[in-house]
Amino acid sequence: MNNLDERINESLDILVENERLLGQELMLLLKSFIEEKTSVGFSFGKLCFWHYEAFSDGKNEDIYKVAAAIELLILSFDIIDDLQDKDSDYIWNKTPELSLNVALAMLIVASKAIDETSFKHKRAAIRLLEEYALKSINGQQLDLLNNCRDEDSYVQMITLKSGSLTAMGCLIGEMLAKGEISKEVEAYGKYIGIIQQIKNDIQSLKAWGPKNDLLNKRYSLPIIYLLSQKNDVSKSVASYYNDDIVTILDNNATENELTNGGAIRYAITMKNVYKFKALNYLENVAINELGKDFLQNLMR
Repeated sequence: MNNLDERINESLDILVENERLLGQELMLLLKSFIEEKTSVGFSFGKLCFWHYEAFSDGKNEDIYKVAAAIELLILSFDIIDDLQDKDSDYIWNKTPELSLNVALAMLIVASKAIDETSFKHKRAAIRLLEEYALKSINGQQLDLLNNCRDEDSYVQMITLKSGSLTAMGCLIGEMLAKGEISKEVEAYGKYIGIIQQIKNDIQSLKAWGPKNDLLNKRYSLPIIYLLSQKNDVSKSVASYYNDDIVTILDNNATENELTNGGAIRYAITMKNVYKFKALNYLENVAINELGKDFLQNLMR
């Protein structure tokens, strides 16, 4: 873990330890959930940190606390998402009823932590957190309904669900630094979330297991492309999605069509479209090289 990860992780530990309104059982579960996710890193907290660094004239150590609070909110969303999808083996899926209480507590603690910092514009930052969190929840609702079956509606959904959260991390850092936000940061912040979601869509189709979107009859850009093709494989997949009980998917043929029939290439092309859009906006933002490198890595 690099130094920034360590600082955010330390702040996360302190934030939780100092929350006296959490009962012992909630506290123990919360700590175990944080530990489960620590190895993944703190991308959303880093988005906040690097944008605060880019626009601030000074340094306020409370920025690590805000980054930790954002990571706590993101973890709560991840837990709720996993509980709804029932497709992960994280420890919170073992006790869903108790885990839901922990996720709810995380949401409150995250907002409370930002309010307890010394930043001049902390109330505006909390309003951003609330606004973009609600947008993401709207996107999650659309995702669960599974009705986004064309490119435009699907991109709109992932912009809300994923793009809102990455934009939130960037914008809170900018707001805390200068008391206002810019359209450039909001735009590439959203695009980063779209890029990450498309990468997840592609990854989901690489293994024929419980998380495979196609086997779960979920829609994603590669699957939308596949279903638009008028061939035997696409017709078989369409029948499978329409609950035709006599349809048995040929996994090999379907996987071959996804890989060699253009669906994966199409998704990669779409990812690159948003990457170039994001890079164009990033060119107009004065962020240091370390921060820029971090953002560009998220776009790959």
